[in-house]
Amino acid sequence: HFSTVTRDIDSLISFFKRNKILLVIDEAHYIKKIDGIWSNAILNLSDYTNYKVILTGTPVPNDLRDVYNYLDFLYGQNKILTPEDKSRIEILLEKERNQEAIELLKDRINPYFVRVTKNELNLSEQKFNSPTLIEMNPVEKQIYDAIVTKIKNYGRKAFFDNADLIEQICKARIIRLKQCASYVKNLESVLDETEFFYKEDLISGDISQLIARYDELEKPAKLNQLLIMTKKLKSENKKVIIWSTHLKSVDLIFKELVFNNINVEKIIGETDLDERKHIKIEFNDKNSNLDVIVATPQSCSESISLHKACTNAIYYDLSYNAAEFLQSLDRIHRVGGSEHKSVEYDFLLYRQTVDMKVYSKVFQKADRQMQIIEQENFTFDLSDEEESWQELYTDLEL
Repeated sequence: HFSTVTRDIDSLISFFKRNKILLVIDEAHYIKKIDGIWSNAILNLSDYTNYKVILTGTPVPNDLRDVYNYLDFLYGQNKILTPEDKSRIEILLEKERNQEAIELLKDRINPYFVRVTKNELNLSEQKFNSPTLIEMNPVEKQIYDAIVTKIKNYGRKAFFDNADLIEQICKARIIRLKQCASYVKNLESVLDETEFFYKEDLISGDISQLIARYDELEKPAKLNQLLIMTKKLKSENKKVIIWSTHLKSVDLIFKELVFNNINVEKIIGETDLDERKHIKIEFNDKNSNLDVIVATPQSCSESISLHKACTNAIYYDLSYNAAEFLQSLDRIHRVGGSEHKSVEYDFLLYRQTVDMKVYSKVFQKADRQMQIIEQENFTFDLSDEEESWQELYTDLEL
């Protein structure tokens, strides 16, 4: 891992000096940061390798400058981009002459670049089912509506002069709504905060009591629908992976499925490598009894294949991270098993909530990124890929 390279750089350099090395950097977008800790460690190793390869599905996720470290790693002193080229790109970007900057970079890179598009792999169809729209249960709706009301009231009070602080607070409020729309108990972390910046008095006394007692009062309507869908797939002898971006939601789903006698495992950041490997092997065995994996996209969106025996995925909730979303889709749609069987994706959304806006936005971003990835030529997208909390917040203010 990149952090391992950073920690063991001296030992690695010593090993590299004594051997003939091919160094492959997978998920190379992690070294795009100029003068970053991971980036510098990899660039340091570059001088001691005989052969080098860069692999990434998102070559320029945010900015043209994201590609600088890739080229410096691969070609070292044989500069593909000279300091003069980089300065010229900087000037063009500052003047918002983006297309000229793109053309300059494309001209330098194209002779050294190859892409295999997903269309060329001849994989099966990906079926995106229409989202399942669900009405919130009474208690979770009461809590959600209370937060929305607070946001509207606070939004009309311009009592902060610091624009950066206002921006951070607005983002935090949208996070609260997303937490609530997944599982009310995700809001417990807010109750533990004492600083106004985090708590903001969005959670009043009565609402905080409802959050604390939520599991005694009801189950999320999403959970009930998820159980129905999972049981149906199990009755059809189909395995399924369930995605959620919240750890408490993953735990909730896991416990509910276990309670209903469904064989399930979970993969989160804390799941160690040996356990992940065991879960993956068992899940990919068509004859095994493991029916379901519940996971966070952050913990296994990369470098884990679940497509050997699974063709169904259910998204309990979504984040804005389009690259992470695309990678999670590909866990069950890959070479070596997906050539002759289609895959299906289902999405659970609470009606008239932040869920619907996030779903729409992440698909817009994912579609745009896929258009870029599927083009034969090296192309760039300089459009804003930041979380669109502003749009969500504006909708709440109307």
